[in-house]
Amino acid sequence: MKKALTAVLLLHLVAGLLLLGFWEREDLAAAWNGSGGMEGQQDEDVKKIAITFDDGPHPSYTEQLLDGLKERGVHATFFVTGEHAELHPDIIQRMQEDA
Repeated sequence: MKKALTAVLLLHLVAGLLLLGFWEREDLAAAWNGSGGMEGQQDEDVKKIAITFDDGPHPSYTEQLLDGLKERGVHATFFVTGEHAELHPDIIQRMQEDA
């Protein structure tokens, strides 16, 4: 069971990191932030995505994810497990502060 949870966490991490790589492109970052390159368009015309992460927090992976999200000005939703949240309340606090 623990191996399966680790595999799921790693899968989400890899998917998240792949998505974050797209934000290094200026045109996509501008579209996400609602600035530059999208002048004259209404909010409903701007395409947006929602990024979510399930399971965790993990003491090293979640910290790396939060750092990458913050560097790029990207917001995400984290769905955490109670057990992990109790083990790492400092990471939960950071998730809330960075949101």
